Amino acid sequence: MNDDFFALDLASTLDDEGAPKPPSGWKYMSRGGMLRCAFSTTRPVKMGMGASQRTHASQNFWYVEQVDREEFSGRMINDIHVPIGDPESITMQDLVSNYTPELSYFEELVLPAMAVAANVSPDEVKGVDASGFLSLFGLSLIYLSRHEPDRARELLDQLVRVKADFDGKDQFLFNDLGIALRKSGMYPDAMVYFRRALEFVGDDENLYYNLARVHYENNDWDGCLEYLVLSHRLNPELEMTRSLLEMIVGLDQDHSLLGRYGKPIVPPHIASRARQILTVDSGKLKLDEEPVVMGIEPGRARSGAVGVVELKKHGSDK
Repeated sequence: MNDDFFALDLASTLDDEGAPKPPSGWKYMSRGGMLRCAFSTTRPVKMGMGASQRTHASQNFWYVEQVDREEFSGRMINDIHVPIGDPESITMQDLVSNYTPELSYFEELVLPAMAVAANVSPDEVKGVDASGFLSLFGLSLIYLSRHEPDRARELLDQLVRVKADFDGKDQFLFNDLGIALRKSGMYPDAMVYFRRALEFVGDDENLYYNLARVHYENNDWDGCLEYLVLSHRLNPELEMTRSLLEMIVGLDQDHSLLGRYGKPIVPPHIASRARQILTVDSGKLKLDEEPVVMGIEPGRARSGAVGVVELKKHGSDK
């Protein structure tokens, strides 16, 4: 896993309204990822005739594999959860529009049934690996870009609970994906992924800063400070943690900035604790170090952007 694959630098560009663009789900799916999972399709079926005619939904399950950058093949899954028949070609657009990933079903029923049918150990059946996991994550971002947040969150929930133990399934994976979700504005989901990363490592100051950052953007001062404290305890010299603490103090000092940056009032106990930490005076994970604040051109407001605050160090006149 590397920065080129994740393409997280996309968030540094701005959309037409001046807001940061989220990472592209298409990048995750089309840059060599090999998706492999069960999917479902639903189609209406008419039964009866005349006034007694009713329409019911018919659901089919498919074993889908990626065969090229934007091409997939699918075989229908039978009643004993085994793929059968000749593969059918599926375009990426068709997959996104008409197929729903069923990751839990794939891991719990399809993979064991395929192992039994092939008379092999379950470990010998190809399941979810790193590239397939990232392709499915990209698919969740595509759902979000299509204004289908429910589909996105359903898939994200399945991914965070994936059972497969593949190379690269560690704190770095979930930290990176948490950053991508924050940049997509999916703050509660980002928190879930950062906390999943904590299951692999509980003493990384950068990870705690990343959690503080997403709470800051979600306007949760208590959660923000909680994780800033943990980050600061591990590394009092981490610049990004100190900068966010200074931001809290600055917003408390000048309430006129709150509306400009779209922030609620900083509670007194939060501001007091931030000042205390700043008075008393090397991460292992990638830091979510895109600046919390961005410059605003004079006379021009940018939707969703935050302006630059010039803050003094506590106790200093400079």
